[in-house]
Amino acid sequence: MPDRPPYMPTGIGMGMLIDDESKLGVLIFETAEGNFDFAINLQAVEVLTKALNKIELELRSGKTH
Repeated sequence: MPDRPPYMPTGIGMGMLIDDESKLGVLIFETAEGNFDFAINLQAVEVLTKALNKIELELRSGKTH
């Protein structure tokens, strides 16, 4: 378990950062403690997608460890 409780999102937003050479997505987690913004590229999207799919499977299984 973490040393402290995790932040619980109260909302999620998204945006894009675009310049002449690159394009990044911005994932915004809104929490009671403030917003946390993360810039992500396609590789990060793939990693996050896999992680979220694993979390979803665990949550849907109803099993506790």
